[in-house]
Formats: sequence, C-alpha cells, structure tokens
Amino acid sequence: MIRTMRTLKKPVWEPMKQYSFFYLFTITITFLLIVFGFIVWRSEIYTVTFLNDETSKNFTLIMLGLSVGFTLYAIHTGIIRSEKRIDYLKLLFGAFVVLMTLTVIPLITLTYYLSGETSAYAASYTYSPGGHKSCAGAEVDDPDLGRNIKICAPEGHYSSDKVIFVSKKTNVLGAVILFAITTP
Repeated sequence: MIRTMRTLKKPVWEPMKQYSFFYLFTITITFLLIVFGFIVWRSEIYTVTFLNDETSKNFTLIMLGLSVGFTLYAIHTGIIRSEKRIDYLKLLFGAFVVLMTLTVIPLITLTYYLSGETSAYAASYTYSPGGHKSCAGAEVDDPDLGRNIKICAPEGHYSSDKVIFVSKKTNVLGAVILFAITTP
C-alpha cells in the first residue's frame, strides 16, 4: 500500500480535546492563578488605597449611567421581555452590581500605580480591632481625604491610642498609604 503525502499530512493546529488531562490541568492552573492574584491584590493594594470622595461619586454615577444604558439597550433589542416591571428593575440593579464589581478592581489598581505627591503627617488615632472581614489597625482622620481611614497593622504597638506618623502618596483619584508607624 502506497501512501501519498496528502494522507500523511496533519493539520498544523488541532483544537485541544476538552476531556484531556492537559486541558483540565490548564483550566485548573488558570483558575488558581486568578484566585491567587485576587488574594494578593486584596492584601497588597486594596488595603492601602483609598479613593477620594469625588472619585467615588463620579465612579458610582458613571456605573449607574452605564447600567441604565445597558438596561435600555436590552429592552430595546428584545433581549429581555417581561410583563412585570420588577424584572426590568432587577436587570438594572444586577447590571449595576456586576459593573461596579468588575470595574472597581482596575480603578483601585490605577489609583495605586498613578504617581502623585508624597506627603506625611502625624495625628492621633484610635485602635480598631479586626473582625471577620477587616484587619486590626488604627483609625485616623486623613486631612486630604477629609474622612477617617483605617490603616491596617501599622508598625509599632498600635493597640494603645497614641500618635501615628503616616507617609502617603496623593494623586488625582485618591491616596495610597506608603508607611505608617505609631509612637510609644
């Protein structure tokens, strides 16, 4: 039996079989990397970054406008058809929550990495114990943000209410705590 070149030629790229171990391994590693990346982001960037009030208000209004636009688009194109008005309201609030969740991570990361003016101040603080969803630290009134912020685990003995020295970077979107130490 003589084979021609045409029958021996294999395609350059074959799609991965979805029941192979390599596919399962790739999906598992990708999922674990995403979870690990979120945990690192939450502990390293989210805890030290604070948005200013103007950024928070504008961000919320923009996400609300986008969710209204998405809801109107879904109604206009017929993606959602219902006789109950509550279903449209559920779509609006669902779109708002999903958009806020997906875009707050890039916004806080952008605030963290933007350059800004470095400043320092000393202020009195109160001890804030950690809970199920928060860390133990010091609550201090930040002069640039105009509100109380919680600094997680500053250097020094922070369980007694004394004075804290805070070094931070302030940019257009908010502030990033660079270093904080309590005085004995």
